[in-house]
Amino acid sequence: MRRKSLNHKPSASSPSRPVHVFVASGHEVVRAGLCTLLEGEPDVEVVGEADNAKAVLSESRRTKPDVVLLEFGLSSGLEFDLYKTLFHVLPSVRIISLLKDGDTETFRNAVEAGAQGYLRENTDRLELIRAIRTVAKGGSYLGPETADQTVRLLRGREYSDCSPSALPILSPQERRVIALIAEGDTNKEIAAKLVLSERTVKNYITSMFAKLEIERRAQAAALYLKTQYQSSMREEMSA
Repeated sequence: MRRKSLNHKPSASSPSRPVHVFVASGHEVVRAGLCTLLEGEPDVEVVGEADNAKAVLSESRRTKPDVVLLEFGLSSGLEFDLYKTLFHVLPSVRIISLLKDGDTETFRNAVEAGAQGYLRENTDRLELIRAIRTVAKGGSYLGPETADQTVRLLRGREYSDCSPSALPILSPQERRVIALIAEGDTNKEIAAKLVLSERTVKNYITSMFAKLEIERRAQAAALYLKTQYQSSMREEMSA
């Protein structure tokens, strides 16, 4: 696949160019399938691909993608190092983890590593494009199947670092913000819905993260979903 140098391109938020996507998977069929799904999309452009962690880092430095579709497991147990290095090399990059169906443990590890989006490797075209557009705008994204994995993970109490008992310490406005984060909204979208400035939304999120002792939007989404799940279970038991 032809790769383009992006050193003189405008930012991802600019309407003058599409979102630049890098595809990373150890399986050639997966990479080819994802690239094929994205062909013809005017606002999405695949700028490179790789089949190992070393190539992901070197090619990402060269092509400077906005979004990396990254197969979790590509770096043979060193996922946290790979994510950390990617975020260091490209501070504004957004990562969508490609997960195997039903692998709750891998999903949990992907959340902890800091991915902003989560999809199955064999996701359909519309879901893939929706995820890319969402994370490129600054939001987080859970595909339908990974949302189911979240529920299974929370049901099994495997995500122990997020306690729903902490949610009541948030202010009413912060609780509105975390609910919208769980829906995948960006700061700009949250600001519009709550009639606030983006700066105010950012301040709410900073305060909320400090209170909950978390660092990522995905953790906030997981905490909110856990709270909603436990609330629905209590309602079912009392009905």
